[in-house]
Amino acid sequence: MSALFIAAVLAVSDPAYPVCNAEVCPERQNDFVWENDKFGMRAYGPGEYHRWSGLDVFNKSTASNVCLRWCHCLDGGSFHQNRGEGMDNYTVGASRGCGGVAMFADGEWKTYPNWETSRVIHAGSDFCEFELVYPAFSAAGKMTYRITLKRGERFFRNDVSFERMPGDFLVGPGLDVDPKRDHLGFFREADGQVSLFENPKGADGRDGSTMTAVFVAPGEKVEMTTDHMNCRVIGFRGRRTFTYWAGASWSLAGEITTPEAWHEQVAKFRKEIK
Repeated sequence: MSALFIAAVLAVSDPAYPVCNAEVCPERQNDFVWENDKFGMRAYGPGEYHRWSGLDVFNKSTASNVCLRWCHCLDGGSFHQNRGEGMDNYTVGASRGCGGVAMFADGEWKTYPNWETSRVIHAGSDFCEFELVYPAFSAAGKMTYRITLKRGERFFRNDVSFERMPGDFLVGPGLDVDPKRDHLGFFREADGQVSLFENPKGADGRDGSTMTAVFVAPGEKVEMTTDHMNCRVIGFRGRRTFTYWAGASWSLAGEITTPEAWHEQVAKFRKEIK
């Protein structure tokens, strides 16, 4: 058991000291999980029986590292039920989820399978940073995510790179807006930005609303389109490297509770990108 894992688990018991954590969870088929005091995310790992590369959202209503505890099965409970600290009620399937990268090449949409290697660069109270490498399956070769998540922020940064990139390939992050996966609600789009405040889930809306967003820096030359899974994609044409931001929030955390407030939060953060 690594010293990093032990330190993170100890920090879970102290709500005053949330860490920005990033690590593999063997108990969850080697899924890779990262979180800060605001939200958590998951990328499906090599142990998963399905071959999905969309990104999952973990909703939180506490600053503590509950996603870490859930995925290491430290309390034996189901994180698909809200027990007062958050839950996973976000459906991904074969879609892009919240920020997974899609590619249109050779006349069809393509999505990478699960990541194959990971490397944690930093995890601590201030930020976490790590890399996920996805196996080559097209002319673009391997794809690498370098993700950074800071404490107190609702959006992570992803610097994406490919081994090579034919000039006619369209690649970029997507946001799931498909009604069949229950991603209905108040949607807003601008050039290079998509955000969604979902309708409340659960009986009588007791499981609250999930908020998601994906965007790039202002001024980037992009193509807005919809992929084969009904995700809105912010596409870069023939770009071997690019950067985007993605993130989430939850109404039951009590900090953002209306569609207007969420869309304003997204626009404000994007405007301040340097």
